[in-house]
Amino acid sequence: MKNKKILLFFLIALVAFFLRFYQLNKFPVALNWDEVSHGYNAYSLISTGKDQWSTSWPIFNFRAYGDYPTTLNMYLSMPFIYFFGINEWTIRMVSALCGFGLVIVAYFLGQEIFKNKNKSFLLMFLVTISPWTFFPSRGVFQSTVAQFFFSLGLLFLIKAIKKIKFLPLGIFFFSISTYAYHNSKIVVPILLLIYFIIFFKELKQKILKNKKFFIISLLILSVLIIPQLINNFNKDAQARSRWVFVINPASINVIENNRNNYQGSQLVAKLKYNRATLFTTTVTQNYLNFLNPKILFFNSTQNYQFNIPGEGVLYSVCLPFFYIGLIIIILKSIKSLPFFKGRCPKDGGVFIFLIFWFLIGLAPAVVTTGDFPIIRAMSILPLPQIFIVYGFFKTISFLKNPKTKTIFTILFLIILIIQSFSYFKNYFNNYAQNYSSSWQYGYKETVNYIKENYSSYDQIIFTKKYGEAHEFVLFYWPWNPSSYQADSNLNWDFHADWYWVNAFDKFKFVNDWEIQKETESVNKKTLLITSPGNYNKSNNTLLIKTIYFLNQQPAFDILIINDQK
Repeated sequence: MKNKKILLFFLIALVAFFLRFYQLNKFPVALNWDEVSHGYNAYSLISTGKDQWSTSWPIFNFRAYGDYPTTLNMYLSMPFIYFFGINEWTIRMVSALCGFGLVIVAYFLGQEIFKNKNKSFLLMFLVTISPWTFFPSRGVFQSTVAQFFFSLGLLFLIKAIKKIKFLPLGIFFFSISTYAYHNSKIVVPILLLIYFIIFFKELKQKILKNKKFFIISLLILSVLIIPQLINNFNKDAQARSRWVFVINPASINVIENNRNNYQGSQLVAKLKYNRATLFTTTVTQNYLNFLNPKILFFNSTQNYQFNIPGEGVLYSVCLPFFYIGLIIIILKSIKSLPFFKGRCPKDGGVFIFLIFWFLIGLAPAVVTTGDFPIIRAMSILPLPQIFIVYGFFKTISFLKNPKTKTIFTILFLIILIIQSFSYFKNYFNNYAQNYSSSWQYGYKETVNYIKENYSSYDQIIFTKKYGEAHEFVLFYWPWNPSSYQADSNLNWDFHADWYWVNAFDKFKFVNDWEIQKETESVNKKTLLITSPGNYNKSNNTLLIKTIYFLNQQPAFDILIINDQK
């Protein structure tokens, strides 16, 4: 029996590894601008000790385009880039490894929570195939990296309730996750405080007997968390949140407009339309969305860089078990409260902690605006899968006949596997073909063409329509970082909370709506890369190539202007 359990563990792990590494360089079908930014800045640090903006070894955040991502993913990518070059494999490797690592951690986390191997195996399998865990593990997502270290820290913290020697490891990995993603900087300190409050009685005696583990934990907190908390007040660390937070310049304008357009009393208008009411209603609605079956199981996000269109982040066959499991954990949490006079369930503190994890883990997602925030909500993984496992085993516990239990379990697994096969087929075929534009497909092909013909032109004009074109040139060339940093033609400016690169070397990067005006009076041989049909159709303009998305829709037109031959 033991050998069968070990075999099952490695079989699930093998499936998880395959799903995350199979043709990782080809699916997603292209690198998006966040991916190339992480990759090129890592490459620049390896080459020069400075990122592309000439900042030496940034600790908390790097500039990127002005959104200031966290640095851990970039630094973890550097060994792969150093030894194997800058390419799709090396910059996606960290996310894939962390996504795979989350599957392994999920099994051991299940062991601590369920105390049951069958439940742990089901949890491990669900984390292996779930769209919510699979999709972000194949691209450069800071949230995937953060969640691996977060869940690993959580595993050791739960183990520390019984064996205090695990406390420093829990604190360390929890703290490390704050350097991987902005959300963790909010979730980790609050959840750590909750952890010590809930498990104070269990930890107190163990800490008094083993003070060295507590002292080591305090040192780790001092070195890693306190600087991070201080950094949270840095304007760079707040750059992204200023625009995605519920109360932002755009939402304040909406409040003002609603007040001005209100037909009744201005006092009523101020009571009805203000920051407090907007924040409360938005946050409440966002929390409810994470319980909405339509969103979770059928049609999650409209951002197609985060999931497949028309697909939930959890499989629909799991729907009833998710809610049953959630209700069970809520009820057990209530029974575990000090004022509750009923029988306290075993490991009651863990149930309370799971609920707080769910509420606090969602906090960074629910206080922001925009589409259903799958990525910002990754702090709760693998909690949804834990709910499903609880719900499923509670359901089969009502089935008294062992044969009926077996049939029910087999049917559930068959439907689950069929749904997952359908999802993966969609991911590697239809989604890849029809939504390549969501991944900014075409830049690699365009840059390769430019590189092959670079010496034939006096200047190269490149549209900014699909993103920051300069970053794709830097990455796919790849451009020598020392030359780029010292380039006298490098021209950039900062406006609208964004750093816009306008030119370097012989490249000019132009807004798509300015292309035709920019090319009206070109007096030297120019290569123009523009959106389809967006050019002056004059005698000195020659269309030489069109780059297509994978669904055969045109992406870029490449033209020669003022050819003197």
